[in-house]
Amino acid sequence: MKRIVCLLLCLCLAGCTKISGSLQNRLNTALSEAERAPVNAPNNRKTFYSYYLDPSLGRIYSTETGNVFSRGGRSFVMNLDIASIINDKYYPSKDNPHAFALTGVKIAERTGVYTDAEGNEAGYRVTIREYVEDEVIISAECGYMRFDSLCTYVEAPAMAAAMLEISRSVTVAVPEVLSAYTIREGIDYAGTPVELFEDKAPENGSIEELLVGYDGRSSSESQETEGQTPQNNE
Repeated sequence: MKRIVCLLLCLCLAGCTKISGSLQNRLNTALSEAERAPVNAPNNRKTFYSYYLDPSLGRIYSTETGNVFSRGGRSFVMNLDIASIINDKYYPSKDNPHAFALTGVKIAERTGVYTDAEGNEAGYRVTIREYVEDEVIISAECGYMRFDSLCTYVEAPAMAAAMLEISRSVTVAVPEVLSAYTIREGIDYAGTPVELFEDKAPENGSIEELLVGYDGRSSSESQETEGQTPQNNE
């Protein structure tokens, strides 16, 4: 009987965990704490960026521009947004080069500014959308990093906080990214003016009179003259 009572109590607590406070409030609290947390120096270095990964998080897979991490048995992805780096360098007046078309109803969102490992400020946006039953999709844009995860309603705020904490430790080697993914080079161009027409009124109404060096002969006369063979009167 005692075991049954304990089990019922645990079930009640689990249900209260989900409904206690709105998801938006819990997201705000988790991200606010992540914004104020100490920034750790990177302990993982790649060609294009470096980042700090807490020992409580696992790394499942890694490439030069992306990683798959694990938190509490749930996977989440971090990718370097190369398109935004190129866009900011060469097309700063343009909008974001891409927009992710995510399905599902948006149920929570937070935007803010964080300070990274180098003391620079960067904006971020975390969006949570409904997926199926108790699962949600988290998408986070943090500086030049993009995160995505599929997790439960209860796990979402903590997962979003983990994404933000990683992004605060990231340092991006922008010159290396541009060198590897663009071939654009600066071109110094100096135009040379060419005088084709003289500033005078034509006497005979011919456009040829406006040409520099015009000798008063028409083009047909010039051709006939050039085609004549000098006669030998000797």
